[in-house]
Amino acid sequence: MLKKLSLLLLVLICLPGYGQDITATIKTASAVAPGKDLTVEISVSKAGVSGFMKYFQDLPANYTATDIDSKGGNFTNADNGAKIIWISPPSSDQFTMTYKIAVPQGASGTISVGGKFSYVVGNERKTFDVEPQVVSIGSGSGSSTPPVVKEVVKETPPPAETKPPAEEKPAVVESKPTPPPAEEKPKPVETKKETPVVITPPVNKTPVSAAPTATAGRSYRVQIGAFALKPHIEGVPESSTIVLDNGMTKYFSGNFKTYEEAKKRKNEMIEKGFQGAFIVSFENGKIVK
Repeated sequence: MLKKLSLLLLVLICLPGYGQDITATIKTASAVAPGKDLTVEISVSKAGVSGFMKYFQDLPANYTATDIDSKGGNFTNADNGAKIIWISPPSSDQFTMTYKIAVPQGASGTISVGGKFSYVVGNERKTFDVEPQVVSIGSGSGSSTPPVVKEVVKETPPPAETKPPAEEKPAVVESKPTPPPAEEKPKPVETKKETPVVITPPVNKTPVSAAPTATAGRSYRVQIGAFALKPHIEGVPESSTIVLDNGMTKYFSGNFKTYEEAKKRKNEMIEKGFQGAFIVSFENGKIVK
């Protein structure tokens, strides 16, 4: 019986399309200076996929990408991003491809590095989103706490010990008793009325929803950044946040049912100065990796 089950499992594995899928992880630096190149390394496991395969990464305006080693793919810098197309992908089920991103002079903030694989298994078209990494631009990017300056207090030496003067014996003077002074009436104490001070807490101009509303099925949001400390953000419509286990907070804008609607919002956020804005896919309110 065990031999029959083993034989059946072997047949299923050999069937076309069975167990075929793509996974990938990305490796890059956490920060890069303006005017420098950022090297991106992606490790791919394609589990026997042998047909058409494509990789694409969105890039902010004025950013360009250059091929280093695309493992036989056709690399182009088009459609505002880096694109690699394989008509026949590498024969090995595991391989690593690399390319570099040129960061323009004067850039600042953050950039999201990550992309999507599109491929065909049998007659079915599939996709895989590579988990993006946030890269800080410039040495001054990121939040930091200023060092605590300790106030130096000079110690005052103790006063020199002085000897008490010699005790003098008081002279005995005969004095007449003096009458007690006339009792003075206490003057009334004038009280001043104090004007109460009302302290009004600052108002956050842009309300942020800490818990985004879950949408059934597939939806898309535009991530504008991830921060360790609460930033001052203005002009972000339909904003929401997700707090990660490591204490970082992701900030989003919008909640769309189609990718095209999310892409319009992403372009709006880039025009507002959020150069690292990118689209994140959700499934029933959870991020799809």
